[in-house]
Formats: sequence, C-alpha cells, structure tokens
Amino acid sequence: VADKCTFEIDFTTKHYPVFYPPDLKEGEDRAKKAEEYLYNLCKEAISKRYTDDKLKKVKEKFPDDDPLDVVEKRLKHEFELISSKGMCDYFLIVYDFISWAKKKNIPVGPGRGSAAGSIISYLIEITDIEPLRFNLFFERFINPERISYPDIDVDICMDRRSEVIDYTVKKYGKDKVAQIITFGTMKAKMAIKDVGRVLSIPLAKVNSIAKLVPDDPNMNLEKALQMDPELKEVYASDEEAKKLIDIARTIEGSIRNTATHAAGIIISANPLTEHIPICISKDSEMVVTQYSMKPVEAIGLLKIDFLGLKTLTSIQKAAALVQKNSGKKIDWENLPLDDKPTFDLLNKGQTLGIFQLESGGIQGLVKQLHIDFFEEIIAVEALYRPGPMDMIPSFINRKHGKEKIEIDHPLMKDILKETYGVMVYQEQVMQIASTLAGYSLGEGDVLRRAMGKKDHLEMTKQRQKFVNGAKKNNINETLATKIFNKIEKFASYGFNKSHATAYAFISYVTAYFKANYTKEWLAALMTCDRYDISKVAKFIRESKSLNIAILPPSVNEAEDEFNATKDGIRFAMSAIKGIGSSVVEAIVDQREKNGPYKNLYDFIERVDKSRVGKKNIELLIDAGSFDFTNWTRDEMKVSIEKMYDQSTREQKDLDNGVINLFSLLNEKDDNFSSPPKINKQLSQVEKLNREKLLLGFYLTGHPMDKYQNILQRLSCVPLKDVEKFERLTLIRAAFIIDEVKFRISKNQRKFAILTISDGMERYELPIWPALYSKKNSLLEENQLVYAILQIEKVDGAIKLQCKWLEDLTKAEDKMIKECDDAYDKMKLSMNNFEMRRKRNGFMKNKENEKRISNVKITLDADIIRFSQIMKLKDIFKNHPGETKIELQFLAKEEKVGILEIDSIYSINFQDDFKNKILNIPGILTLSSS
Repeated sequence: VADKCTFEIDFTTKHYPVFYPPDLKEGEDRAKKAEEYLYNLCKEAISKRYTDDKLKKVKEKFPDDDPLDVVEKRLKHEFELISSKGMCDYFLIVYDFISWAKKKNIPVGPGRGSAAGSIISYLIEITDIEPLRFNLFFERFINPERISYPDIDVDICMDRRSEVIDYTVKKYGKDKVAQIITFGTMKAKMAIKDVGRVLSIPLAKVNSIAKLVPDDPNMNLEKALQMDPELKEVYASDEEAKKLIDIARTIEGSIRNTATHAAGIIISANPLTEHIPICISKDSEMVVTQYSMKPVEAIGLLKIDFLGLKTLTSIQKAAALVQKNSGKKIDWENLPLDDKPTFDLLNKGQTLGIFQLESGGIQGLVKQLHIDFFEEIIAVEALYRPGPMDMIPSFINRKHGKEKIEIDHPLMKDILKETYGVMVYQEQVMQIASTLAGYSLGEGDVLRRAMGKKDHLEMTKQRQKFVNGAKKNNINETLATKIFNKIEKFASYGFNKSHATAYAFISYVTAYFKANYTKEWLAALMTCDRYDISKVAKFIRESKSLNIAILPPSVNEAEDEFNATKDGIRFAMSAIKGIGSSVVEAIVDQREKNGPYKNLYDFIERVDKSRVGKKNIELLIDAGSFDFTNWTRDEMKVSIEKMYDQSTREQKDLDNGVINLFSLLNEKDDNFSSPPKINKQLSQVEKLNREKLLLGFYLTGHPMDKYQNILQRLSCVPLKDVEKFERLTLIRAAFIIDEVKFRISKNQRKFAILTISDGMERYELPIWPALYSKKNSLLEENQLVYAILQIEKVDGAIKLQCKWLEDLTKAEDKMIKECDDAYDKMKLSMNNFEMRRKRNGFMKNKENEKRISNVKITLDADIIRFSQIMKLKDIFKNHPGETKIELQFLAKEEKVGILEIDSIYSINFQDDFKNKILNIPGILTLSSS
C-alpha cells in the first residue's frame, strides 16, 4: 500500500489570511481596495503623527529639505515596496488587532525588532517610534533584495494579552487560528524519577539519587557521573541504582511532554485542518498545531508573536495610581525624551525596576557613561552584549574626551558621530556601504547578513564590490579594504538599532516613572510580581533604601494590589502567601459596603464565610492584617474557632427566623471585648519568621534587632553601605541567611552560595571549600551570623568574599575577641601583601633596561571574569613587543591552571604596561624573568 501512495508537501504556497476593508463594496477588487485603504490610513495619519515638534526633529535630520516632503517621500518609497510584495494585507491584519487593543485601553509596546524602522508602521500605530528622527532604515525591515516576509512581533500587556488573542480568533474564525505546540524533553533528574517510578524503587531512594545530579539546565547523566563523586560511588556500588541510571540514560533527551509556545499564534486563510494536524490545548479551548514553529512557518502559515510584556502592565498600573493620587493623566507613549530627573536617576545607578537596565554590569556602564540624552540609552541597549562589549571602554572614553575619536574616512563622520566613531548598530554597516561604496540600503542589508552568517563565497564577491564602489569616491583600495575588514568583524555582533530604539524607549518610560512618581512605580512593580515573594522583597528593600515606608496589609486599608498612599506603599493582601484574589475581593466588597472592620469578631461576623475560611483568617493575622486591634497575634488565632462558631450559629438563627435575646442585648460583643488568656505566646523571632514566610521579608521588625548592642561592639557595616568602600576592603558585617545553594567545584570540593540580607540590602555570598569544611553546620536558612567580608568590585558590580564566619546568636566576649583578632590579622596580612605586590610589580629604572623574556601574571580564578580577560587582551595588543606572557590561575591559593599566551600577543614590558595590568581587579601578582 505504501508503494502506491505518493504525497508531497507544498512549501511554496502562502496560506496567509486576507483583510477586508470596512468600505469594500460587492464586486470591487478586494486586494486593490486593501492597498488603497492602507495608503489612505497613512496619508490621513500624517497630520496626527507628525506634530510641529516631530516635524522639527525631522528638519534637524534633513536640514536641506521640507520635513513634510521627507515624510511623504519615505511613505511613498515604503508603500511601493510593500504593495509590490503583496504585504498590504499583512500590515492591515496587524494594524487591526493593535488598533482594537488600543481602543480597549490595552497597552501595546512601542515596537519590537526591525518593524520600528518603518514609517508606515509608525503612521498606522503598529509602532510608536518615529524612524526619521532616529535614522532607522526600512530596508533593515523589508529588503527589496529578499523575498521573505518580515516578522512584526507585538508586545502586549501581560494581564490582557488573552483578550487580544480572543479578538483575533473571533475575527478570523476558531478553525483558522491556533497556538503553536512545543515539545519538552526528558532532563537528567526527571529521567531518574520517571524510571524509578516504573521500577517501583522507593521514592526516598530515587529522590536521593536525583539530588546528586548537579543543578544545571544543560546537565546530563554522563556528565553528572564524571562530576559528582557521590553519584559515581552510588553507581559503582549499588546494582539497583546502576540499573536505574543506565535506563534513565537511554530515555534522557527524548520528548516527555507538550506545551504551547509562549507567544506564537498561527492565522490561516483556510481551516487549519486543510494544512496541518491540530489538537486542543490542555489549558484552554484554543486549538494547537501539532507541528512545531519552524515546520508551521515552512508550510506557508502566518505566525505572529503576541508577546506578553509585564513591563507594559507595570506602566499602565503606575499611570493609574498617579491619576488616582494626583488627578494627573500621564500620556506615557508621548513623553518628552529630555527629562533631567530621569537621566539623573539612571546616572546614580538606581536602575532596579528599570526595563533592560537592572543588571549590575549595565548599571555600572550607565554610571560610567553618564547619560545626557536619549540616544545614549539606545547605545547602551546595543553595546551591553557579548560581541560589542569590548567597545564599551572606547565608547565611554571618547565621550569624556579621554580617547581621540578616530574615523577612517570623512564620509563616515556623520554616520558614526552619535556613537563617537564606534560602530554600534547594524544600520551603520548598511549606511557605510551605501555612502562609501554606492550600495543601495537594500544591498547594504544583504552585505550585513552575509557578514553575520560568515558566508565566505558571498563575502569574496562583496569585498570586491565594496572596493570597486569605494574607488568611485576616490577611496584607495588599501583604505577600502581596511574599512571593509572592520565592518566585517563588527557585523557578526552588531545590534539592530530599530529594536534597540524601541526597547530604549520602554527603558526611558520606566525610568521616568521611577524618577518622578517613585511610590507609584514601585507599587506597580510589586503588584505585577505579587505572586513571586522574592521579587516583591527586592522591591521592598529598594523602597526602604529610598525612605519609602512599607505599610502592613491591614484588612481596613489594603486591597488586591499594592497601593501608593501619602504615607508610603500599602502591602497588597493578595501578596500574602495563601490569600487569593477572591478572598481579598470578599473582604474589600464588605468593607466598601459597610465601612471599616472594628475588630476581629466584627470581621468574622460580616465577611462572606463561603469565600473567606478560618485558614485564610489565620494567615491574615500572621501577616499583621489585624494588628490594629491591639490583641497579640496568638490571642487572635486562639479565638478564631470560637468567634467563627458563634458567628455561624447566629447567622443560622437569622436564616431560620430565630431572634437571639443575648444578641439583642449586644452581649455577643462582651464575649470578645478582651483577649483570652493563653499559656505561651510565640517569641518575637518566631513571629517574625512566620511573617517572613507569608510576606517574603520582615516587615514589623527584624531578628537582628535584639543584637544591636553586639553589632555596635563588632563595628558591623550595614550591607547597604558596602558600595561606599574601595575594592579589597575588609569589613565586619552581620546578616541573616535567606537561602543556601550547595555546589560542587570542578575539583570535587563542596562549597555553598548564600543569599544574605540584613533588612535593607541583599547579596550573594560564596562560602568556598576551605571555609565550608569548617562552618557548614551554620549554613541554614534563617541563621543569624556575623562575618568578616572582603569587598570586590567587578565591572561596577559588588562581589563579596567571606573570610570568617560565626553564629551571631552565640556571640560572647570570647567570640567577639576572636573576631577582632581575626580581622586585625587579615588586615595586617593584606597590608603586607600590598607591599609585596608593589615591590614585585614596580622595578627600578635600571632593571627596566634589562632584556625581559618572560612575564608571569597570576590571577584569582574566583574573582576574574571574561571582561577582565578581554581587558588583558587589549593591553597586550596595545603594547606589542617580544616578551612572552604566561597566565597562572589560583583558586583559594591553590594553582588550578597555567596558560601560555600565543606569540602574536607578545608585549613590550614597560612601567605603563605593569600599571595597567595591576589595576585590573583579580590580578594578584606580576613577575618577570
């Protein structure tokens, strides 16, 4: 039968849906009418989108032309290409659902990817980035030299994304719209657990074996057996475990489950069953493809990414809080891009909660650069990634006049002016090819793609074309080849400026809110992350550092979401662990109808008990929601049962028409007018730990409060002040351990990574093997400790190293003296080390005159990072000579590796070379021979 069957899949036909213009009449050419409709939409939008301010910015970019003529010319150019490629329907489909979303007040992002380079996208409000001002190219989006369709991906408010998808389903038909399937594969730990279940091995044993597999998403069992000695021992000595692991290895990597793509939606012109197999999602009634993303696109179906972006939700919530508190409506999509408080906030490094700018490294970059205008935020977004990161020092130094701006040819001056002569964007490659070598922008994009793909055959053709084109501008072959080689190196990691601009705008908006409406912004961030306790705790610490009070979740004040008030930020009841939105809704509904709750019994009597149970009330008490009653939390908790029963009984009597005489005499209130007597109440620390469990942090106090006298005797530095100290400084600090992650080093030694905090700041703290072996019994959550820490600063980010550790709860005179002695000894040792380093690193002038054949640089493997290695490389390149280099890596004073550097990096050994090397964090010594 199989031999008689033939079937070929058609990969050439597009099955894209079409758009029906609202004014289409019977008998009219639908496709032609759609083209007219799109063009008319654009023409009508010019006066709305290009206000006087916008036209002024266009004039600045094109001083010799009328700005309206520039706009119309760009529109005509784009429209001709879009219509010739049959893409008008595509644009109108995207326009339609974005337009619907905006009418429903659903936040949509300003753009994503190269679509932000299109003036048509801007005019019909698919994007909100004006491309002419920022010199964004349409050809980076749709290239006349290529036939493939571009992607128009859309960021949508996280909370309301489903509404936009529902609209799309209704518009095009349930049988024509689907989510895309994804396949989950069997990971190492899951393979062990699944096989253990089938083999009926006791669960405890299976879990103990699974726990030996290191926590790494890329870990496999083959690697785990080599890395973990305990797992290797179990495998060698336990036959049952060996069988379990061997079978698990055979299924590892196989498909285990299905899910749906996080963003992708398929829209078809015809019922999907005519093209692909489908199924129903397990999480909704929506259809799901049985082909994954790439086959679905290859078969000719339209994929659009509807990405849920939490930041847009935060922006909308912050804007709503501002309007609620001040009556001011923030038009965030049209903010002026020169707000000084916004730039000041960024330059202080206060970037927590700022889109794309939160990490320690990029925070350091922003502080060093000192942003003065919006275009520099675009550059930061593009620079802070693995490839162009090497250019960051030059970019910063050139801005501040510390390095000369060098440009290979005058024609490149205007192209590279805004980035201080440094190539940052892919569009600059296109523009250089166009200006110097006569490429069209479309051809420039083909060149960029060929460079990015390292297509050697195509690059040979392009090199000759570039050189020949440059000759027409009187650029000699040597210089043209040099420029081509530079852009070839850059093009593989250059960034799309259109995408960087769109995301820089979101970064700017979030910074604007934080700078100008700090409480509202932080409250909005907490609301969007209210089910992630660790993230809420992070924003709480930020609020405290900015002197914004965090108010407890009172049943008389709090709501479902965090709220910005004149006194601070009120904690959301729905953020209490175990309290859902339906519980909060019942509490707030009753409060709004009949006023604040007088006490616990009044609350229990009034609230809807079918929605708010005894367990919910207990959680609310532990979280501090009833502290206004002046009863202790333990007194309230032991009273819940009795109050609940009496209230339920009275409600039942009322339902049955029975009137209780004591109820009429108000004797029910007397029963609960004073707190009950209880034998034992929780200690303050126990109460606070319970509070932390539910809220994610300590709100009404901190376990370290009772040790303030000891902290003063120890001269402990608050963690929030760590950044004020120089690198390599030793400090004494006290903190609580929030989290412990156990790890195994490459040389099979155990260590731990702690998350520590002191109520105001939080850090990660590694406990390396030598200290771990002595103090591992202290490494538990909620353990209070005091320590001697060494401060490291790597790429602007602070790293802490633990040198000494002890139990704070057992601090006595003897232990305090031990801490003082250890601190003094380490301080002396560090001073001696610095003296030795200077003596070894700086040679006398007459020794400099000697011929040096080898230089050995010793690095701290625990501190050194990729960026420092790249700095070394740059210094080597800038000091060419004949002296060979050897790098020696030390980890905890043990030699872990030696690396001889290639002779092409041989150097000229002089004082300025030594100074530069020794100033890099993580460099221990430098010696020569």
